[in-house]
Amino acid sequence: MKIKNAESQIEIVWDTSGIPHVFAKNIADAYRGMGYVSGKERLWQTHQSTAYANCEAAALLGEKFLAQDAIQRACNVHGKRTGLPASPGDWIVDAYLDGINSTVEQLDEVPPEFENAGATPRIFTREDVAARYRFTSWFQHKSWTEKLTIGRLMATHGIDYFRNNLLHFSTDDERVVGELAPALKDISTIPFALAYPEAAHLVTSGSNNWAVQGRLSKSGKPIIATDPHQPHTIPNTFLYIHLHAPGWDVFGAAFPGVPYFMMGTTRDVSWGLTTGFIDSYDVYIEKLESGNKYLYDGHRNLLTERTETIPIKNLSDRNISIRYTGHGPLLEDLCRELGMDAKKPQGYGTSLHWALADVPTSAGALAELPLAKSSEEFGEKLFENDVCPLVNNIICVDQGDNLHRFIATTMEARTSVTGSVPLPGWDSRYTFKRSTKDELTVEVNPSSGYSLTANNDTMGEKGPYYIHNFPTHSARADRISQILNSKEKFEVTDFKEAQLDLKDLRAEAVLSDLLPLIEESNEPKVKKAVSILSDWDYVASSDSTAACIFYPFMDQMWSRKFMRKVLSDDFLRVIPGAAPGLNRFDVKHFLHPDSPWNTHKKEMVLVITECLRQVMDSLESEFGKNMSEWEWGKIHQVQFSHRLAKKGTWAHMKVEAQRSGGSPTTLAMAMHLGPGPGRAEGEQLPYRVFHGPAFRWIVDMADPYHVHFVIAGGNGGSPTSKFATNQFQSWMDGEYLKVSFIREELEVDETWQFD
Repeated sequence: MKIKNAESQIEIVWDTSGIPHVFAKNIADAYRGMGYVSGKERLWQTHQSTAYANCEAAALLGEKFLAQDAIQRACNVHGKRTGLPASPGDWIVDAYLDGINSTVEQLDEVPPEFENAGATPRIFTREDVAARYRFTSWFQHKSWTEKLTIGRLMATHGIDYFRNNLLHFSTDDERVVGELAPALKDISTIPFALAYPEAAHLVTSGSNNWAVQGRLSKSGKPIIATDPHQPHTIPNTFLYIHLHAPGWDVFGAAFPGVPYFMMGTTRDVSWGLTTGFIDSYDVYIEKLESGNKYLYDGHRNLLTERTETIPIKNLSDRNISIRYTGHGPLLEDLCRELGMDAKKPQGYGTSLHWALADVPTSAGALAELPLAKSSEEFGEKLFENDVCPLVNNIICVDQGDNLHRFIATTMEARTSVTGSVPLPGWDSRYTFKRSTKDELTVEVNPSSGYSLTANNDTMGEKGPYYIHNFPTHSARADRISQILNSKEKFEVTDFKEAQLDLKDLRAEAVLSDLLPLIEESNEPKVKKAVSILSDWDYVASSDSTAACIFYPFMDQMWSRKFMRKVLSDDFLRVIPGAAPGLNRFDVKHFLHPDSPWNTHKKEMVLVITECLRQVMDSLESEFGKNMSEWEWGKIHQVQFSHRLAKKGTWAHMKVEAQRSGGSPTTLAMAMHLGPGPGRAEGEQLPYRVFHGPAFRWIVDMADPYHVHFVIAGGNGGSPTSKFATNQFQSWMDGEYLKVSFIREELEVDETWQFD
């Protein structure tokens, strides 16, 4: 076997847990080995992801991906309109591409996934790598649907009904909503389909990540714990790999097809990452005039127009005309080009601005992170000319006991307004400068000795502008904070216990406000539910009866039913499907002292009571009247498989259903979907856990040659791999493997030699 341009011998050792270890004489060759492994194990995954990033999904998978390609092209997600700048990390990218392209060039036959899709393997380029990073930034948190939703609701029903349901809302925001109200009242919901055009169900990524400095660890060195949350799939979202060259090691998790360790650890530094729920989109209401003109800063400007030719599998190419203001594409026009009837408010249009749309980004932007010797140097390599093509929180620690936290992104540095609502496109005050690295280096050796992120608002009122306008509930972050303040010194076993923790602080907060409203109910089933929930310790264990009641109750979306009952507005149906970041609809925020919802408290109690009664009925249908038989794990189970598992080649690539505790707001995160108790049919699970930690790992910098680690499934991706599901049971049981950087310690399954 050969890898092109390799400068010396390369050895790839697969250990018995399925981790490949690349041993090379220099760093470039180590990355060539990484590329080779990616091509051998995850070629289809790379091919498909690259098609998404290059706005070519319809060409690969068919017409149903036309809208996805169109909106991404309109916003320059692939980066082709801004070009590809050079980067200090390009040498790593080129070496990686040598490896992955060697696997393509040496194929003896078309891999089965390609044959199934009628596709042909291709050679990958720097442009593909850069597009992959941009696509990652694009899809993780599309906050623009939240802005349109809350803008229309405020304009229609009055600001006071919803001001307490936003995390950040200012007097300037209030003025803007008032100014835009005539247009916002008639905003179409049709463009919302462009945000998630092919989603059968909405998926929002998550993650937990925290680190302590040496003064809080028993070893005297920093410890970092990371578990990124992704949809459970086979193959796993990430490829896990160890690279070695003389004097250098890195182990980490990478998207197949790019040489970027999203989470990684070397002898010198270790870093973890969470989705930042960073607000990198702005929505503008534009004043349009006849003659293809729009108003900006007192001047009438001509709309620009581009025609994108989009290839479609088994069909003729489709020409899509896209019209732009200076802020971005007009969404209603794009929808009409795609056959969606999106009517504009008279004299107005809606444009979308994405922070990276007009910003060139490189292929090598993130490649040199594992070469950093300190957390400060890591930050220097994270940003190129103040640009970072991500939307993440990153914590990095080093051997010198330093800790840095970065908002790894490129976004608008908004002034005056928070960014939570649409903006007047004709007013130049709402055209902002871009963020800088210094503004986004948000923690350096904090006085607490620790840092944590869990998709929450990590900034509050700190910083020059708001960053997280629509984050997830803070329950996981609050639980991490509780744990980190619970003792003086920590060790690896403490963090293992924390990653498996099932205490749900969101449940505690919700029920503390909700139960007093219904405790006087005379309905027997509701009274029984109140009794069980009142005695709950808020631990979402698989044998919990209270959890079995609480989570199906939350799935009833009582808050949306309550709002529709009061306001008689069917537009509220879009929550939470099209606007998941609008998640502050609970008793506490409805009954804020200055909220008009207070006058509808009676209706709220009736809706809550009815939803709870329906849950009790459905559980009785599922389990019978003996409530001692009601257990969360009987309906809440982990089960996942390869997308093609119904076909013989991939039939073995699956894991069977197992009971699971947890929830979206426990540290042991478990997000479910399904029809719910009493409604599942046949082999369908009432609640299938489809989303959670893709892996768990913990690094103590006192032992930089070992990582405590486990994958939700396995590291293999090809149908012939023995490692597609081999770690699943350890992951389910809360066990960890120990990955070693030391060649002599490896239990070897197979070795590949390259001369």
